[in-house]
Amino acid sequence: MKIGIIGIGSLTLELAQRATSTGYEVLINHPRGNSLIQETVNQTIKGAKLVSLEEAASTDITILFVPRESLEHTISKLPDMSGKIILHTSGLIFNPKLLVSSVTSSLTYQITASLLPDANVVKLFNPVVLNQRKTAVLTEKKDDIYFASENELSKNKIKTFLNNLEFQPIDLSVKLKLQSALIKENNTLINHWHKLS
Repeated sequence: MKIGIIGIGSLTLELAQRATSTGYEVLINHPRGNSLIQETVNQTIKGAKLVSLEEAASTDITILFVPRESLEHTISKLPDMSGKIILHTSGLIFNPKLLVSSVTSSLTYQITASLLPDANVVKLFNPVVLNQRKTAVLTEKKDDIYFASENELSKNKIKTFLNNLEFQPIDLSVKLKLQSALIKENNTLINHWHKLS
């Protein structure tokens, strides 16, 4: 199975390391130029290849880590992503105890989903703590990692993928949907109250 990574950050580096050590073929592209990350990739991710944007996007799962200000430009350069699974992450840190922070970090996910309406976009939240796997010996406890999506098939594939990487995937889809509905309802009530006063 091929995993494409577009954009490099601490979480995508960790995903790449785990994926290559698990036997996935990992293809990486850095939109600002592969030469900027070549040394890091060569030193930290054995077996990963630096490739063009099109090659990284033509994989079974494409992990997208692009700053919000570059998101639209990068997505406009992608090939047709219809039916593809896009695992979107951002640099924002997610604290599961403060689910409200997830609304902020899900905004770029919503932008990504709107720019790729025919793709199956899954939001991957950057956890507060992530224990890097530097040896082949893994501890018994898996790191929790959180995700959300509206597409059941994509959620199941991502859950399996994350399990294979020795994560404990936790689906926040229902919680986020409920929280978004509550925030929307509260905003409606506040607006109504302001009109009355």
